[in-house]
Amino acid sequence: MQILPVYLYANKLDVTLDLDATIRGVNQVMYQRDLTIQKGIQNQIRIQFKNSDQKRVSVSTTQTVIFTMFDAINRRMLVEKILDVLPETTSTKGMAVLTLNESDTLDLDKSSYTYSVRLRKDDGTYTPAYSNTYYGINGTLHVANDVFPVLKDSTSITSFLPTFNSSTGLYEYKSGNIYASPEFNSNPALHTVALYMTAYKGSVLIQGTLDSTPNDDRSYYTIENRAYTGFTGIDHVNFNGVFSYIRIIYIPAKGPIDPNNNNPSFFGSFDKVLYRS
Repeated sequence: MQILPVYLYANKLDVTLDLDATIRGVNQVMYQRDLTIQKGIQNQIRIQFKNSDQKRVSVSTTQTVIFTMFDAINRRMLVEKILDVLPETTSTKGMAVLTLNESDTLDLDKSSYTYSVRLRKDDGTYTPAYSNTYYGINGTLHVANDVFPVLKDSTSITSFLPTFNSSTGLYEYKSGNIYASPEFNSNPALHTVALYMTAYKGSVLIQGTLDSTPNDDRSYYTIENRAYTGFTGIDHVNFNGVFSYIRIIYIPAKGPIDPNNNNPSFFGSFDKVLYRS
């Protein structure tokens, strides 16, 4: 049996906040790690304040510590947060917590950004914290997207081939074969179709097939048949099953004085379909 170890621990970052009046020799750290956060989930990062001697510095819970994240190229601010300074104990001296919620990173690209941390003093002025012992104020933050799979774009269908059905005397508009990605589907194998219509009268058929090379109507069977009487908006259809291909057929309604169903002024319009499997 294979054993997979995983690790659950706090994301902790050291910053230098030298508030001591006495100037000492700097105990330089060779490397300061970059900060990495994950997109789309809540990230909590513990910020540990130290002086240049690598000793922890007390920060009062009444003081305001501000984290700012911005685009390194355009210098455009993206996120600004006030840190929660932890009550001082033996283990939490000089420690604050930065909380980045899901919404803070939702619109950010997977890329590298710049951040800074500053302390607001009682007189309203600010003291910078340094990202390393070489007095570099700005640090580097990487936004990763490794927690959730990336959704693929929906398939958009806007062209439909008109064919005349001699047995019904009606025109049928067919989408053609839409690949249903059966290799990615498993139980429950959910499919979603969004139908966009404007004052549409008629029916819509959603069909599926298991054939690898469907070439005629006999390859398909109808999964869903919906009727509309002047519908405007988006109608969603969900269905389950493993299919090689699906297709959409819309059959407009026939007007009272029309010889057949090719009068858009009567049946409105069937605009497009968005499909996701």
